[in-house]
Amino acid sequence: MTTTTRTDAPPEATAGAPRIGLILTSLVLAIVPIQLDGLVAATAAPTIAGELGGFASIAWIVTTYLLTMAVGTVLAGRLGDMFGRKRLLLLALVVFFAGSAWAGLSQAMGELIVARGVQGLGAGMALTTLLAVVADVAPPDKRARYSAALGAVAPFSMIIGPWVGGIVTDHLGWRWIFLLNLPIVAIAIAGAALLLRLPAVGRSGRIDVGGLAAVSVASTGIVLAVTWGGHEYAWVSWPVVGAALVAAAAIAALVPIERRASHPVLPPDLFRNRAVVASIVVMFFGTGAVLMGAMNYLPLYLQLVQGRSASSSGLLLLPLLLPAIAVAMVTGSWTTTPRRFRPAILAGTVVLVVACGLLATMDAGTSTWVAAAYMVLAGAGVGFLFQTPLVLVQNSSPAREVGAATGAAQFLRTLGGAIGVGALGTVFTGTVTRHVDAALAGGPSGAGSSGPDVASLTPEQLGTLPAAAREAVTSAVVAGSSAMFWVAAAGASAAVVAALLLPRVARTAATPAK
Repeated sequence: MTTTTRTDAPPEATAGAPRIGLILTSLVLAIVPIQLDGLVAATAAPTIAGELGGFASIAWIVTTYLLTMAVGTVLAGRLGDMFGRKRLLLLALVVFFAGSAWAGLSQAMGELIVARGVQGLGAGMALTTLLAVVADVAPPDKRARYSAALGAVAPFSMIIGPWVGGIVTDHLGWRWIFLLNLPIVAIAIAGAALLLRLPAVGRSGRIDVGGLAAVSVASTGIVLAVTWGGHEYAWVSWPVVGAALVAAAAIAALVPIERRASHPVLPPDLFRNRAVVASIVVMFFGTGAVLMGAMNYLPLYLQLVQGRSASSSGLLLLPLLLPAIAVAMVTGSWTTTPRRFRPAILAGTVVLVVACGLLATMDAGTSTWVAAAYMVLAGAGVGFLFQTPLVLVQNSSPAREVGAATGAAQFLRTLGGAIGVGALGTVFTGTVTRHVDAALAGGPSGAGSSGPDVASLTPEQLGTLPAAAREAVTSAVVAGSSAMFWVAAAGASAAVVAALLLPRVARTAATPAK
């Protein structure tokens, strides 16, 4: 079976190589602070709470940003199709600029949280629009290559984000985490205003207000449920169950709303396209749930079992992230013909399953080099999947729907990451808690009937524990990591099934239907 890709892009929607290079530079300048701000603020959160007060609200500094970012991704997709992506990109960057300035000047925790919401909205809108602009300015055979360049910014940000946050907070103060965005975003705004030459788009139809409201409520409920569950509240508690029920009700309402809307934010036709659905499933599990789960919990194994330093948590993940960047760039250059998308995506999902299985076998005797080799393999799998499924979604959508398709894919990848962190975190912490409590319950007097808080334990603190407690924590973290990666392997296996369902050839103008 074949799937028709975009063939109706107007000729003037593409640009020559020199102009594309300049445009790409301005887009990278825009995407760097957007990606960094989801990470650097977490590093500075304790300092911020200490100065502004409100330690009880500290998690909302990051959660609010992620919530409004998820809403912004799907909001921008349809609005860009209706009103033009250049204007929307400039608006999104201005909103992010304003939110950054407000956050840097905030005088109270509540004010900062609202400012972070504004930042996140602008970030989500800008991120989706940036990725859709690549589909406008680059020809289909080069789209994967240029998208890979933007996609490499994400793992790069994951590497340097915590380190940058710590350095800026220690030497300049936490406010400069946000204020340093201003000159970078200003240059990006100027570059987009001067360089982007996109076809004019006239307003047609009504904005899907009902769909936007339902998507916003659903994403808020899902993110809150997986953020609260197992951390602030028990999974079976009224706040978590209530958030999940609200999300379910919003999803149920979304289906009839989108069927009636003239310009739905999540077009039902997209979800009848096998290539689009399969690609989104791959993104949801591969670069959403599995990657974000590994990013959040691998450092605990590396610190508490292998005794690695936690001074810069991003550096612990270099064996995972550097191969991801390299493979993403190579894959982007290789996927220049429709026949190559399915093999690249299938290879990435299979490698990811194998890597998760190997990571699940690590124990206290696993050497640093072996663990690094497993992480390199996982990074290679992720690299195949960073942008390739998204480009296939864009290529498989008509020009009038490419923004909505990009927004839907980014939105579901974001939700996949949030759900992955919550679900895999529950598996990890639940396993660790059970093993620590079981090991120490019958231990020597004074060991205590319950273990220490592993999530906040450093290698130095681990060394101060009694021998029984130290051994219990180490073996529990090994068990928790193993259980988590076996579940991650199951999620990656779902991505393999989706990859197998991809059409063998996605047709372009160069490969006419037979």
